Amino acid sequence: MVPASGAVAALTDFAGKPLVVLTAGSGHDAAGTAAQNHLATLSTDSVHRVIAGSTHVSLIAEQRDAAATTRAVLDVVSSVRSGDPLAR
Repeated sequence: MVPASGAVAALTDFAGKPLVVLTAGSGHDAAGTAAQNHLATLSTDSVHRVIAGSTHVSLIAEQRDAAATTRAVLDVVSSVRSGDPLAR
């Protein structure tokens, strides 16, 4: 099994598949920000959303931040189903 950081590093191309990258607004360093920015370049149909005031845990554990996570999933599902690109 590839460690999580190795799995992310192994990603090279999502082509035109819809991709939403969520970044917690706090709790990461410049290298983490750079990694998230890189992930958003892996698809020609990507959106990078920084959720102000959130942490990695709050993106699933706190209602307001988890709503942003849910919205990202629903946006990708909708894009796949409709064939339309993600809304910017």
